[in-house]
Amino acid sequence: MNDKQNSVVVRVDGYTRACLTVIAVLMTVLIVALWAEAPSADRAFGQASSAAGVPFVNAGVQRERTIKAIQENTAKLDRLIGLFETGKAKVQVAEEAGRDGAGKPKAK
Repeated sequence: MNDKQNSVVVRVDGYTRACLTVIAVLMTVLIVALWAEAPSADRAFGQASSAAGVPFVNAGVQRERTIKAIQENTAKLDRLIGLFETGKAKVQVAEEAGRDGAGKPKAK
């Protein structure tokens, strides 16, 4: 049928060519900078310096603190449950001014 090959010609203006060149150069600089900054074993395993306030210094200590805090909260909740079960503590709902017990505004 049609023996001629269809070809597409793309023309790139100077501005686009300059922008692409700048992007390529900046990416090359970034790659070289990352390659030159070889990661140390300390950074690879998350071992930070001993500065105060740095996270992940000692994950075991952090877990122990978390477990201790959870145990303290559980003990407080157990005490509250005990007070509610014995009747020494009760929950009362106070009416807000201008509202009835269902939380709806009072009819005037």
